[in-house]
Amino acid sequence: MYIPLKVTTDYTLLKSLIKVKDLIDFCIQKNLSSCAICDTNLFGSIEFYLLAKKNNIKPIIGLDVTLDNLHIYLYAKNYNGYKNLLLINMYVNEKNITIDVLQKYREDILCIIPYQSKELFSVLNFYQIYLSYQNKDELKELLTLTNNVVYIKDINCLIKDDLAYLKYLDMLRNDEKNTNGSFYYDDLSDFDREKIKEVVDMLEVLIPTNKRYIPKYLDNVDSYTFLERLATKGLYRRLNNQVTQKYLNRLQYELEVIKKMGFVDYFLIVYDYVLYAKKNNILVGPGRGSAAGSLVSYVIGITDIDPLKYNLLFERFLNVERITMPDIDIDFENNKREQVINYVKNKYGLYHVAGGLTYSTYKSRLVLREVAKLFKVSDSLLNSFLSLINKDLNLDKNLENDQIKRYLNNYQELKNVYLVSKKLEGLKRNVSTHAAGIVISSEPLYELIPMYKENDVYLTGVSMEILESIGFLKMDFLALKNLTTISNIITKIPNFNINNIDLNDPLVYEIFKKGHTDGIFQFETSTFKNMLVKYEPNNFRELVASIALVRPGPSQELETYIKRKKGLEKITYYHPNLESILKETYGVIVYQEQVISILVKMANFTYAEADLARRAMGKKKTSELIKIKDKFIKQAVVNGYNHSLCENVYEHILKFALYGFNKAHSVSYATVSYQMAYLKVHYPILFTFTMLNDVIGNPNLTKKYLNELKSKNIKILKVNLNYSTNEFIYVNNMVYLPFKLIKGLNSGVINELLNERNKEKFLDAFDFFARTTKFMSKNDYQLLINAGVLNDFYNNQTLINNLDNLINYGHLYQDLQEATLKPDILISEEYDKEILRMNEINGYGFFISNHPSSIYTTNVIKLEKITNYLFKNIVTCVLIESIKRIKTKKGEEMAFLVCSDETNSAEFVLFPKNYRNWAHLKEMDFIKVWGQVTKRYSNLNIVISDIEKIN
Repeated sequence: MYIPLKVTTDYTLLKSLIKVKDLIDFCIQKNLSSCAICDTNLFGSIEFYLLAKKNNIKPIIGLDVTLDNLHIYLYAKNYNGYKNLLLINMYVNEKNITIDVLQKYREDILCIIPYQSKELFSVLNFYQIYLSYQNKDELKELLTLTNNVVYIKDINCLIKDDLAYLKYLDMLRNDEKNTNGSFYYDDLSDFDREKIKEVVDMLEVLIPTNKRYIPKYLDNVDSYTFLERLATKGLYRRLNNQVTQKYLNRLQYELEVIKKMGFVDYFLIVYDYVLYAKKNNILVGPGRGSAAGSLVSYVIGITDIDPLKYNLLFERFLNVERITMPDIDIDFENNKREQVINYVKNKYGLYHVAGGLTYSTYKSRLVLREVAKLFKVSDSLLNSFLSLINKDLNLDKNLENDQIKRYLNNYQELKNVYLVSKKLEGLKRNVSTHAAGIVISSEPLYELIPMYKENDVYLTGVSMEILESIGFLKMDFLALKNLTTISNIITKIPNFNINNIDLNDPLVYEIFKKGHTDGIFQFETSTFKNMLVKYEPNNFRELVASIALVRPGPSQELETYIKRKKGLEKITYYHPNLESILKETYGVIVYQEQVISILVKMANFTYAEADLARRAMGKKKTSELIKIKDKFIKQAVVNGYNHSLCENVYEHILKFALYGFNKAHSVSYATVSYQMAYLKVHYPILFTFTMLNDVIGNPNLTKKYLNELKSKNIKILKVNLNYSTNEFIYVNNMVYLPFKLIKGLNSGVINELLNERNKEKFLDAFDFFARTTKFMSKNDYQLLINAGVLNDFYNNQTLINNLDNLINYGHLYQDLQEATLKPDILISEEYDKEILRMNEINGYGFFISNHPSSIYTTNVIKLEKITNYLFKNIVTCVLIESIKRIKTKKGEEMAFLVCSDETNSAEFVLFPKNYRNWAHLKEMDFIKVWGQVTKRYSNLNIVISDIEKIN
């Protein structure tokens, strides 16, 4: 049996159809005892090693290195050789590979030179060198140089039929020269089995997979003693010295588990960088995920959630029977996350801390779109076809859709695209940086794993999931924009501590009940708002439950929960003994922690066993489920519970285990939500103003928050040349809009403009043009004028009519570098209100000055309220912002209008029978509309029955 020594995988991007898992499956099918991968990087080496070892296949790890356009293959003879390959790989990645580098790290590496690179045989000075051949003629020639020759072909696909698909990878790579150098597994000439065996026998890499690389927090200090003292002191501080035995027992239990599992330094490392953040005015989230179930985390300041207060389970976080790395994810302000990461790098060393590498792959829709370009499929056909593709299913599964089958049967070009796409689906296409993951290692990372350098930043060349499985410490440093919002608000409030606010403020729950949750973390969507209006949360416990209930799984129990909460349905607990577990959720199983507690209560599972059972239920492993069910019923019956009751309870907890929510996470995120709502209620102007700066770039939200400020009698001013910046400015009950809001104005121009103004304010129009023509175009000036930026100097029509003269003056001033004769300015009357309105809409994307509809307040429905009038007739006064006229299939004319009032904008529909009467309507007309609120796809619109023109 041929042992392949040069398999190229999809880690060599767009040059192979072979995924590592598929390669291992192929080796099992062919009964191969060994296999070698040899990519142009080592990023797949650990995944390959782990899967090969798991399936009793000997893994051989090679690296395909290019020297002066000539390839050589380097293979690790042992673990030391693998570590040397890692160092060579770094030079390859940095494009600094030289013969001197290879000589330096040649220890325990076998070098194989392909026939095409044979000239390097006399140049390279490795301790062991072989030459490789692909046919008898090459073999004959190489034997004149050495007897160390071995048969190697670069395998890029596994079966012959797949060769034809490699050309599409070449095309996607914009390189059609590679296909001829590709081979499949059985594409063999005569070869010397003994030589291959000779090579295979000398290559035996054993990568340690049972070590831990957690740094020691403090040298010459016992970490456990330090943590124990820190936690005990923190417990008394958190509870104001009112510590009960319940807390002491829980703390001691957690500390013992942490020590037993070897994670003492892990907790201290997290404690340290969270402490750094807090000391440096970087807002840290109250908690995230199951880590909020740890009392140790709470008392040493990692989280701000008291787990005993909310009945959170430590075992959901750390389980002595499930030995995996702990997972403490921390939320930081989104604009200060890097500051904390840099602190960690400085503390533990540049080569001990790195972000993670991730791969983008060709998912179903993407691969179809990319391959369709190669086949030149029309955009209209492709888009209509792609609309049928379920992005959550692979292309094979999508074929179960009859509509997709019909398309493929009717369009040969789509059939070809689909066939090719199925072969390319799932292949790696490019690399990117993991959004949050950071690895911290006790040893230099480049000595243990392949590294990737991008823009002078080192990343791990191995995915985070794989690194965790071999003992590396992965932590998620998450950027949460909402924390930045909170921080920006509370820094402007004297003597205010967000962690000390009252969690039982009825005014706060009032905005939740009414669904007035724009800008509130987790509760901004229409789904959440609609739920809140029905749900009407009265306290923090119910707010926590709401976050868990509006999820695809538990949401089916939402109606039951609401009815029971409001006394419209009897509350049942399956059995009286479960009331203590289910009372807070009115007998409805909502949380994972409740599933665990029921297993413990009824069947005497340990908490650790119960968490393992919950996880197994969630993964739907049939064999495991049978064991769990049998154990649960048997032990519960012994405890005196009725057999049929046990069956019923088990079926319910099995269902909820599939999608039950982590209560610790619900509590954590409900805390952030409540904090934002509290600020919105008690500091409404500050809150809304801060939100404005968060949503720059989103015209709809900007308009919404500006309208909120208007309703509080805050005056909204257009961008002002001498006062505005790149952010909203609030001063003296007025808000100045930022330059960023002006549509079409380049950010580079804005920055130049602000830099110039910061030297000295602009005195008049002549001063302005004299100092800005060096970096501004005529179009830039027109944008500023139409947006009202220069209105302190002249009105818009005057500026436009004199623009050429002003620009010429500016250029002349620049050329002479001194004052020159100022042109006469011809004063004109301002444009009429329709043109000014149009300029505002075009300039900002929404209306700024007092909207004409704002004076109409009786017997009309404002657009922000139309969700309450679905399928009902309404009357409203609106401004036409845009009109799209189309023809129906019958050739009749109709129109779609985007109209606004001071609260919102919406789509209005003029069907043919009414269009005839109102075909003369134009943009910026102000009209009174009678119509019915309907739904088109997922969007509400208003079908017009009659119109009255107001202006």
